[in-house]
Amino acid sequence: MGVGENIKALRKKSSLTQEEFAKLIGVSKETVCRWEKGRSAIRQSTLQTITSVFNLQPDDLTSEASGLAAQNEFPKKSRPKENCQPSEVCDAFKITMSSGRTGLKRTGTVPSAPSLLARHPNCFFVQMDTSAMSKCYPIGSLLLVDPNKKPWNGCTVLAIADNSRMVIRRYSVGTSSILLSSYSYRTAEPDIVLDKRRIRILGVIVWFQASHDLGE
Repeated sequence: MGVGENIKALRKKSSLTQEEFAKLIGVSKETVCRWEKGRSAIRQSTLQTITSVFNLQPDDLTSEASGLAAQNEFPKKSRPKENCQPSEVCDAFKITMSSGRTGLKRTGTVPSAPSLLARHPNCFFVQMDTSAMSKCYPIGSLLLVDPNKKPWNGCTVLAIADNSRMVIRRYSVGTSSILLSSYSYRTAEPDIVLDKRRIRILGVIVWFQASHDLGE
C-alpha cells in the first residue's frame, strides 16, 4: 500500500470528501484524486503539511507496511445524536502536539445551527484550549473555522507557522509579512511575525459556542 492508499485512508477515516480534504491542505480536488489513484507524486512539503494538520507521523503516509491504509488508527465518525439531523452536526477537532509539532486531532461531532452550517460549507470546529484569545473566546469554547473564507485585517484565524506550530490568533497582513497576535486578559503571548510564505491560513473563525450544554 503506497502513499495514495494512505491518503485515501486518512481522508475516509476523517470523514472528509476529496473537496473538503483538498481545501484543508490547500490543493485542488483533482490533485487529491490523482494522489489516491497513484497518478501523481506528492511533494515533500505537501506531505509535511498533511502530517502537521492531522497530527501524524511521516510513516503514517509513506509506509506501506505501517501506513494508515494498513491500520485503523482513527476512530470511526461518531454517530449524531438521535434528535439531530446530519445537517445539524459538524466535525470537531482539538490542537495536539506530537514530536514537537502541533496538528489537529478529530474528537467527534457537535450540534450547531443548520442555517449556520449551510452558510459555511466545509466548516469545522476547533476547541480553544489556551487563554491567548480570552478577550474574544473563553477557554474550552468551540470555534467554527471556515476554510473557504479569505482573511482580513483584524479577523481571527487558524494558522500554521513555519509548518510546525498551529495557532489561533488575530490576523494582520502587510506588504510581505503576516502578523499573528494574541488578544488576552492575561499576559499577551509574543506576536508571530513571519514572511507570508512561512504562514498557512487554514481558515477564518466565523462563530463560537459552548462545548457543552450549560444547563447540564
